[in-house]
Amino acid sequence: MKTRPIKISMTSFLDFTLMPDSQKIRKVKEIKYNEYSPGKDYWKKLRDKIVNIHAMNNDFSQLDNLLHDIPVNRINNYKEAIKGYRRFLKRYKDFKWFDVQSKLWVYDNLAISVNPELGLFIDGEPYLIKLYFKETTTPAEINLTKSRSANIAFLMFDCLRDDCPEGTKMAVLNVKKGNLIVPDFNVNDQKISIQGSSVHFLAIWEQV
Repeated sequence: MKTRPIKISMTSFLDFTLMPDSQKIRKVKEIKYNEYSPGKDYWKKLRDKIVNIHAMNNDFSQLDNLLHDIPVNRINNYKEAIKGYRRFLKRYKDFKWFDVQSKLWVYDNLAISVNPELGLFIDGEPYLIKLYFKETTTPAEINLTKSRSANIAFLMFDCLRDDCPEGTKMAVLNVKKGNLIVPDFNVNDQKISIQGSSVHFLAIWEQV
């Protein structure tokens, strides 16, 4: 009987790759044993609101309304994230939406959910964007450089390039910093790197 694939989110996989080896076991345990639920998804309301505003061409002032609809202990972090997103918006003049798809990237028994949130023409240039939310104090946030975010860019390119407008750039938006990262990567090298990380992830998964 074929083993059921291990399905994880693209962000969880990125977190795993960014962490030093000493912390990778803890991260895999967290992914394996902490079942997802919308209520535990810290950034879900902001992520959904950003998508809705762009897709429906609504006013960005709606972002502030979220602060009345989240737990008190999240308000400060939401304020910082909204501030960062506004910083991103101010760097460009024009945003137009295009529909985005989601697919699975599969290697061996690992299935990574490739699910970017935004498809945007920004000042006429098409971008497929993964929103990345992390606390500024975490190692993953500190180390989200152009080269390290190449894993996400490659996964989106490999799975979704045929579903995007011609010339679409694969990007990661560091929301709190308002920084849109467009990594350069060699497709073959990045594929080897991600396959290696997948092997490492699966080896830990089987032992924890």
